[in-house]
Amino acid sequence: MEKASCLLCPRGTEAKLHIRTHSGGYPFSYLKCQECGLVFLSPRPDGKEALQFYPQDYYGENPRKFRSGLEALRLFFAWNRMRRVRKFFASSGKALDIGCGEGTFLRLLQKEGWECHGSELTAESASRASRLGIPVSVGPIDEQRFPPHSFDLITLWQVLEHLPEPMKTLATATHLLKKGGILAISTPNIESLQAKVGKSRWFHLDPPRHLYLYSPRTLEQIMGSFGFRLQKLRHFSLEQNPYGWVQTLLNLMGLPENGLYTILKNMPARRRPTLSRYQQAKNLLLAAGLLLPCILLSLKTALLKKGDTFEAYFSLESLEV
Repeated sequence: MEKASCLLCPRGTEAKLHIRTHSGGYPFSYLKCQECGLVFLSPRPDGKEALQFYPQDYYGENPRKFRSGLEALRLFFAWNRMRRVRKFFASSGKALDIGCGEGTFLRLLQKEGWECHGSELTAESASRASRLGIPVSVGPIDEQRFPPHSFDLITLWQVLEHLPEPMKTLATATHLLKKGGILAISTPNIESLQAKVGKSRWFHLDPPRHLYLYSPRTLEQIMGSFGFRLQKLRHFSLEQNPYGWVQTLLNLMGLPENGLYTILKNMPARRRPTLSRYQQAKNLLLAAGLLLPCILLSLKTALLKKGDTFEAYFSLESLEV
């Protein structure tokens, strides 16, 4: 385990306990910087320890992340994300998706005429997108792999919170992005109403995989230090926010932690936590009753700019010398 500190403030800036929680039988603590409000996990697993929390089937059992009935819905969400991105460009270009997962988003961009590249943490996870014909690098992004300022678009969909050295990744992304290019980021919102209600039972807390938890304010401050300007901020995600409410409320009701997610994910039987038929039925029935109210609640919190995840689009205003 290793200690972490705030990304924005000088080392030694006071940070107080924000949330104490547990995962997999291990206790974890999130601290909040008293200067800027950034929340981070400390202590946290070091590089080798972290890999045990990303098993080979982290994205689900090949070739699907979720059970077959939900794959069409996941494809619809990826298509919508691609459509939102395309609005920033008059024509196709070159894209890099950091933490590309199964490569669905990039495959949709490819069909629109884009040159697409991805990256993943391990060779096993990279193989998913590679099967679609997408070039995928393994490990941290290396700026020597591509010519400087060669990408029109770089994306991090629900990835930034996982990175132990996000400033290094963002510096590399800045080096690879063209002037005027778009860097798109989606991430959980630690200042959301859902986070405040869920506290240690918040679905998007996800220790110890989520190392830093951002708000729109802290993320904009970070991106400004690299020469980016915020172009658009979305507080509503049909893909993330209603389900986040459903699972958080089920957790608060005392059901097995993230039990519904366990049921929906395409996990091998040997790794699937044991849920009795009664527990499975209770999860599914309660979730069905909660879904519509949670969609409405997600819309309302988005209007209040308190959505539980947010999607931010930044343009690179200047190139480093």
